[in-house]
Amino acid sequence: MRTTLIAKLVVLLLAAIALVYGISLVMQINPTPVNGQGAPKTLQASTPNVVVQTPSPAAQVPQIAPMVAPQSNNVDSVEMLVNNAVQSLEEGDGTRSLLQMRLAIDAAKSQNMSPAQLDALNNMLMRIEYCEHGAASVLTWLDSPEAALVTDDRLSPVSLDRSRLKIEALLALGKLQESWDESKLLLDCFAAPGAAQVREPLALEQAIRIAGTAGATDQIPDLEKRLRAAVEAGITLKTLQDPRLPLATLGTLAKARGDCRSAIKLYDQALEGFDTNRWLREKRVAPWRMQVLVLVAMDRIDCLRNIGEIERSKGNASVLAADVATAFGDTDPIALQAADLRDQILYTPLSP
Repeated sequence: MRTTLIAKLVVLLLAAIALVYGISLVMQINPTPVNGQGAPKTLQASTPNVVVQTPSPAAQVPQIAPMVAPQSNNVDSVEMLVNNAVQSLEEGDGTRSLLQMRLAIDAAKSQNMSPAQLDALNNMLMRIEYCEHGAASVLTWLDSPEAALVTDDRLSPVSLDRSRLKIEALLALGKLQESWDESKLLLDCFAAPGAAQVREPLALEQAIRIAGTAGATDQIPDLEKRLRAAVEAGITLKTLQDPRLPLATLGTLAKARGDCRSAIKLYDQALEGFDTNRWLREKRVAPWRMQVLVLVAMDRIDCLRNIGEIERSKGNASVLAADVATAFGDTDPIALQAADLRDQILYTPLSP
């Protein structure tokens, strides 16, 4: 009995020690008296510590971000809008292309971009207007406040591009005399050597086409001489941005003199690499250029026939007719003209 009693006392003593040790641990963690309100006070004290610490890193982000990225983001947005405008135009959605380009111009104005940069964007807008609304829209646009941003320097790239597009619009509307007068003014800009002369071939080929249409044939020999020299220099120096139309014009002049072999070589250079997709792109982006190039392709076929290469002309006529019909549709006037040429060569070939 005595042993049992001693054992019970030992157990009670150990339990008392454990209780005291547990209370002391609690008091060290939270000195608040342990009562009915102690636990809620502990929870309320710890929760704000988490809430206050969590937003502090996020609060620093707005202070840093405006200092790092706004300018580059704005520039990227202008470039993105311009790229979207070009892509929409190539996909045949002129309305969306106009919207994207106008948004790009508004964004550029808000960033205080230079007048030259704004002019370049406005020139792109004018080209889209031409594709979407026709030649008359270009002349209307040129009278608008937007077009007044053009620099006074007629040799600046912006001024040259704008003058050329105005001439194309006048020609498309049948205003031959006005087109020719504007062309002579543009050509006068190239009288003195300068950086703008890299664009002279494009102005010259345009003037030759208009001179021929307007009946100013006495002007053509001198223009052709200048064009040949400008094209040769541009190809040698690699400054000729788009040689297709100047080469095509030189080929047409050679054909008019009866030199079909030289004309074919020039036509080959002008039409190098064209396929259905490129025909379609030309129609969407620059319909006047597409018409010239398709007619040049037909002239090339006619030249092949004239020098006796009948089978080669047949194959070329069939391929051209199929490509143009696929790109523009069977009922397109240019496609119908290409089909007529194909049928003429296939079924009623002429002797050279």
